[in-house]
Formats: sequence, C-alpha cells, structure tokens
Amino acid sequence: MLRLTGLHHVNFAVRDLGSSERFAIDFGLQVAARTEHSVFLRGAGNGAYLLRLEASDRDAFLGAAWSVADANELQRAVAEYGATNLSELAGPGGGHAVTLTDPEGLPWHLVADIAPTIAQPLRESLRINTGAAKDRRGVTQLKPPLGPPQLLKLGHIGIFIQDFARQSQWLQNVLGLLPSDVLYAGSPDHGIGGFFRLNRGAEWVDHHALAVFAMGKADCHHISFEVQDSEAQFVAHRWLSKQGWEPVWGVGRHPLGSHVFDVWRAPCGYRFETYSDTDLCTAAEPMHLHDVKHAQMDLWSNEQPDRYFK
Repeated sequence: MLRLTGLHHVNFAVRDLGSSERFAIDFGLQVAARTEHSVFLRGAGNGAYLLRLEASDRDAFLGAAWSVADANELQRAVAEYGATNLSELAGPGGGHAVTLTDPEGLPWHLVADIAPTIAQPLRESLRINTGAAKDRRGVTQLKPPLGPPQLLKLGHIGIFIQDFARQSQWLQNVLGLLPSDVLYAGSPDHGIGGFFRLNRGAEWVDHHALAVFAMGKADCHHISFEVQDSEAQFVAHRWLSKQGWEPVWGVGRHPLGSHVFDVWRAPCGYRFETYSDTDLCTAAEPMHLHDVKHAQMDLWSNEQPDRYFK
C-alpha cells in the first residue's frame, strides 16, 4: 500500500471561473497564481495551494491530490498500482504528480516535491471559560472581524460512490487509509458509508481525511478546510450570508468525528465546508461500526440528513 502524508489540493473544472473565484475568496482562500485558464488558491498555512479552478464548458470534479514523501513513492505507484507516468506540475511550487483511478472511475493524484509557501500569522484562538474551568481571567475575549476566515489546510473531502465494499478495500489496500467509523444498513457486513484517516503510525491525525457515501453515483460531495475555531465559522457564516452565497447547512456538530462544520454551495454546484475541533486518532484506534438507522447529521439541529446530501 502507498504511504500518504496528507491532502494537498483539489481540482475542479468550472463553467464560470470568475464567479467561482469570487466565492472561493469570500470563503477564505487567496489567489496564489494564475494561468490563462486556471487560478490556484491558497490558505493561511504553508501549502502552496489548496484549490485549482480550471475554466471549462462543464462543472466537474477533476480529482484530489494526496501528498507523498518523495518521487520514489510516485514511481512505486506507477510500478505497483498502475498509476500514470510521472509528470511535472505547472502550479505554484512546482513538483511532480501521477494519477490513479479508483474502482468507481474517480481520479486521485499523488504529488511530491511541491515547495511550500510561507504561512501567514494566525489570529489568537478562542479561550473559553467553561462552567468547570475558568482560565480566561481579566482578559476580554477576542472577536474575529466580519469577513472570510483563515483556512489552515485542506483537511478532508467527501465523495459519493456506488459500491462501498469495493471502494473500502481499494482505499485501504492501495491508498493505505484506515477506517475510523463505518455505517452499515441491516447487518454489520453491509457497509454503506465510512470515514477514513491517514495512517501515520503513532502520529495523531484527523479523524478522517476522506468520507465515503454509497449514493448510487461517483462524484465529489464536499471539500473541507480547517479553521481556527467555531467562532470563526459563525462569523464566516454571517459574512457569506451577507455576500449572498447559498448555505447548505448552518453551523453544527457531526457526531462522528465530533467536528464543528459549516457547509456552503459554490457556483459550480459542489459543497465547500469549514471544520474545527475534530477528533484525533493514531493508527492504533480500532474501526467503529454504527447502524445507520441511529445516525445523526448534526447534534445541534433537528434537520434531517437528506438536505446535507441534496
């Protein structure tokens, strides 16, 4: 299996590049570079870019890019798993890439040697006085300004697929991802969705880097960027509403993974999410099974999950 180090960026083809760029900037991304037909957007972290938008006559998911340690891992993907030949990347930071196609026909890019950029200073995080522990004393809570949040990294993506069992095996045996939580229908051996994390051994990683939902098609459901804290999300929700963009779901908390989330629909139709306060796991954490009939989308809302997937 391959050794992934993290998500690097996502590629979308868009019919309206100007509107898509405006949304991305309001969402918290910043232009890193342009070509004649593409724009590369970065966050506040040291990633050279987190999103590439390519002008097209259609809106489409063109694959997510996973970072690997070096070009040797790219060559191993070619030799052992049938990836495309090594190619040079044209975006900020240069680098090299190969592409794998999963059993659903979705492209997954592996990238290496992309030079990082300089991370930007982050605003101070919330210091919360709880009922049991009041550590902020004599200090007024800082308030983020109304505007886009700082996006720290591309944390995870969600995809629609058709055959969960087949996809799950490929994700584990080829990409080397580990299942954190799996949803089943009827019996535990009938998985219909799941959350997969990076395998970094004893290193703590996010609860998931990939969410997979068996919904009868193969496509991207959402992409998700980490922000500093939940207040950044509430303020960003207010900002995006003021700019006239379309919310998919208000600020809520997922039971699986525990993270606070907020989801918006980009002009290309795909969902963009922010998250904060997620669970962390090592490779030692076992897989957990859950009956979908008990599943909840949001601990803070009575809204039914259907709206999240429409």
